[in-house]
Amino acid sequence: MNIKDIVITVCLLAGIYVNLLFQDSLAAGHEGQWQLQRLNHPSAAQLAAERRGRVAIYDGLEVSEVEHALDHQFDRMGAMMFVRTRFPTADGGFASDNDCD
Repeated sequence: MNIKDIVITVCLLAGIYVNLLFQDSLAAGHEGQWQLQRLNHPSAAQLAAERRGRVAIYDGLEVSEVEHALDHQFDRMGAMMFVRTRFPTADGGFASDNDCD
């Protein structure tokens, strides 16, 4: 190994380490954002897939977000499935529906 190979290896390992170190904290702030984006602003490809029968499963959204989607995306209701919907509790937190009857 020459110095160039050592530098490349060190940089690669440092990048992997930083990714592993910060991935949870970076993901925590954007946990459900992609679902809301997909739910409220679907792409043309997503709409085409829904017309072909694809159903999108949305997991862990707040009940207010689900109600908003059903009110404003009524024509897409057949392509949506909501699981583990979160409901507000009296103490300011959220309780999740386990979807079992």
